[in-house]
Amino acid sequence: MNAPPTDPRGRLLDAALAVLAEDGVEGLTLRAIARRANVSHGAPLKHFPHRAALLSAVATTGFRELTAQGRQAVARCPGDASAVQRLRACARAYVAYALAHPAMFQLMFRHDLLDPTDRELSRVSLSTFDDGMAARVREAQKEGWRQGDDTRLLTGALWSGLQGLAQLWMWGSLPLATGAADVDDALEALLRAFGLNDISPEGH
Repeated sequence: MNAPPTDPRGRLLDAALAVLAEDGVEGLTLRAIARRANVSHGAPLKHFPHRAALLSAVATTGFRELTAQGRQAVARCPGDASAVQRLRACARAYVAYALAHPAMFQLMFRHDLLDPTDRELSRVSLSTFDDGMAARVREAQKEGWRQGDDTRLLTGALWSGLQGLAQLWMWGSLPLATGAADVDDALEALLRAFGLNDISPEGH
């Protein structure tokens, strides 16, 4: 079991993560975070200039976790896996993270609650796009998948599809409309719509 952080910022960040997991985004008040960290109500503002800065630090943690989960999924692919198979693994990891951490996933894209000037959040979130999904898309294009498409726009389209699928599934709208009993069925339909069929490394 990891020992709790001794630095005040770390304690507040851990407290915010706990509040988020238990009470959702709407529960992330400075009072609730301070109470969870067992500090005075004004203590958070001694270490973060405003609530948005603290929530941005929380969201940054989420993007780091999402990136790590995607890398782990790709690393678990067989050594002879095709680039398309690695991209499929990355896409599945994205949806899996969203469904496993719905409150964090919501916060990560609640730009009305985050600090738009937070450089670390911008750096980490962009890295999730560039070094995560875009890198996998680029590899797949090199092997022949949608070679004529702009890589960043193609990545954005796939990302939009995965984001929408995850949110609509969490809201209950997608299973209601499609009758899908399992999110994997909906995800497989999305991947096939992009031409990301589960094929062997040799292309058969």
